[in-house]
Amino acid sequence: MSDKKDSKKKAPEAAGAAGEEAQPKKKSSILLFVMIAAGALVLIGGSVGATLYLTGFFTKKPAAEAEAEAAAGEHGAGEHGEASGAEAAPAAKGEHEAASGGEHGAAAEHGAAKSSAAVPSAEKFAATYKPIERDFTINIPNSRKFVQFKVAYKTFYGDTIVERVTKHQIAIEAAILASASQFGEEEMVSLEGRAHLAESLRNAMNDVLIRNENFGGIEEVMFTHFVFQ
Repeated sequence: MSDKKDSKKKAPEAAGAAGEEAQPKKKSSILLFVMIAAGALVLIGGSVGATLYLTGFFTKKPAAEAEAEAAAGEHGAGEHGEASGAEAAPAAKGEHEAASGGEHGAAAEHGAAKSSAAVPSAEKFAATYKPIERDFTINIPNSRKFVQFKVAYKTFYGDTIVERVTKHQIAIEAAILASASQFGEEEMVSLEGRAHLAESLRNAMNDVLIRNENFGGIEEVMFTHFVFQ
């Protein structure tokens, strides 16, 4: 009986001793884990710090360099503003010119409407040919011969000039006779002389129209019939 009791007493004591040994081991393993984690944090922090130091994060920029960067930024902004102003200036100029053109155009149209005698260049048409329905017979100066001819004229102003030639037909025919009577026999028989005669007749017709209508409009005079005998 005494042996059993002694064994029972020894068993709790042995269990208590084993528990006491397990507790220090557990504490040491936790302490080791904490130390490893702290070491890892120290390594990471050192690596980050070294990287920032090498990249110049902790180094302050010199005052001169900072001022240069600020000035460069202001200069770029100024150029952008000037460029915008330069782009806006042509647009404003174009608007002003368009407005001026519209005013001048209106004034020109108003002036053209007032001056009914002159034919504006904007009213030019394709070439119009019109004959003068009359046979002209002229005695050659200092000669026994005479010349018979018919003429037509060309104008770029359409029916406006045709109507004016018809309106002043008598004065125009008289001017043609007076101009042709100044040419001699040698001029009548040569091609060059006839060309000069046609030019003279054109000028005579324009003179009549200018005197009466303030505008000529006859571009060319040509012979449709010419007999020298």
